[in-house]
Amino acid sequence: MLRHFCYEGLLLKTVNPLLLKTLILVLLVVISFSVFANAGDWYLKPSIGVTAFDDSDANLNSMVNVDEKVKLETDPGLTYGIGLGYFFTDDISLELSYSFFENDSDFKAQSDSNSSKGDIRVSYVTLNSYWHVQRKGNFRPYLGIGGGITTDSELNINTDQNDLSLSNDGDLVFQLMMGLDFEINRQLAFLTEIKYTNIELTDLNQASADQQIDDLQHNPFTLQVALLYSF
Repeated sequence: MLRHFCYEGLLLKTVNPLLLKTLILVLLVVISFSVFANAGDWYLKPSIGVTAFDDSDANLNSMVNVDEKVKLETDPGLTYGIGLGYFFTDDISLELSYSFFENDSDFKAQSDSNSSKGDIRVSYVTLNSYWHVQRKGNFRPYLGIGGGITTDSELNINTDQNDLSLSNDGDLVFQLMMGLDFEINRQLAFLTEIKYTNIELTDLNQASADQQIDDLQHNPFTLQVALLYSF
C-alpha cells in the first residue's frame, strides 16, 4: 500500500504543470461553448501581422551570485495566429486563440558596453471575449479582452564566447483588442485589428548554462489582418 501511494505521488510530481493548465483552459472553453450550443455560428480566424515593442528591462541572475540589470532592444517582427470561436449572439463571441511572434533583438548587460545580437520567440494560447457593435452597412467595429498562458518562450543570445538559448513556458498573458471587420459575404469577413499584449517572462533558463533571465516585461503592440470564416 505504501509503495502504491509513493508511486502515485511521484506520478503527480512528474505531470507537466503547463499540460494541466492547458487542459483546464480547454475544458472551460468546451463548457462555455456547450452552454450555447444552438445559439449562433462557429468561426475560424487565421491572422498575420507586425509586432512592435518598447525596450524591455530584465534581471540577469548567475549561479556565481552576480546579479545585474539587462536591456533588450527588440526590432519589429512578424506574428501569426489562428483562432476558433463561437458567436453566442450577433454581438458577443468567445474565441480560443493561438499566437506566435519572433523578433530580432539586441541584448546588453550593465557590465558590458557591447551589445549581443539575438532573437526572442514566444507562442501563447488565450481565451478571448469580443463585443461587436451593430453593423453599419458592411462595416462594424469591435472590442476584445483576453487572457491565457505562454506555451513556449525562447530567448537566443549570440555572444563572442558562446551562444545561449534560454527558455520557459507557463507565464501569464493578458491582452486588449480593438478592430474593424468588413463583411464580404454571409460566411466571410476581413478584419483589421490593433492588439496590446502584456507578458511577463520569468525564469528563462538553460539547463547547461549558469545564467537565468527573470522578470522580462514584454509588451508588444500588434497591427494585424485576419479572415473570419463562419460555419
